Amino acid sequence: MADPITALDANAGIANGQSGKNKVSLAADFDAFLLLLTTQLKNQDPLSPMEPTEFTSQLVQFASVEQQINANENLEKLVGIQNATLAASIIGFVGTDVEADGGDLPLQDHEGKFSYTLDKQAKNVVITISDSDGKLVYTKAGERAPGRHEFTWDGKSNDDVLLPDGAYKVSVSPIGNGDEVVTAKVTVFGHITGVDMSKGTNLDASGVSIPLDKVLTIRDPESN
Repeated sequence: MADPITALDANAGIANGQSGKNKVSLAADFDAFLLLLTTQLKNQDPLSPMEPTEFTSQLVQFASVEQQINANENLEKLVGIQNATLAASIIGFVGTDVEADGGDLPLQDHEGKFSYTLDKQAKNVVITISDSDGKLVYTKAGERAPGRHEFTWDGKSNDDVLLPDGAYKVSVSPIGNGDEVVTAKVTVFGHITGVDMSKGTNLDASGVSIPLDKVLTIRDPESN
């Protein structure tokens, strides 16, 4: 798992480096513009002098770009501070149990827990679990009644082989009566073992990345 503070420093370094390149490019362009300006002034027709308004307009544009780069640098610093503050605040998730939207199922201590909610009565419900390579490892018929159903998987395949802890994918496929469509909303449960901010703000549950905005509930394990 990536160290959130290290990831922040790396991102900040890239951003600062880009700002530095922008400044160097701007300075080079500005010097070229001044050279062009003086050359044109030296060679202009004295009987038909060029209007200075165009040069003045370009000077103003260069000044505006320079101000924008400085403003971007300040915004990048503010974003860095905000991300560091966020990392410090969400570190409190470590050690908690969460429920989150989605089918990315963490198998922890040979137990994977999830729920599915049917919007109406189903004729059949098929639960499938696949490993990180997409290989189907477990199938089972589910409850058909409308409403919420919780399911705890013991980490064993259909061949009764105990599978290693890690990231799995759960899918719930309900079949309606006739042409009736039944939908299933799936949530997963996991024990948070870390925080990963290398790609957004995510909680880590033994290798399963859970986006913070997908978290539905947070519980202290001791209170369960």
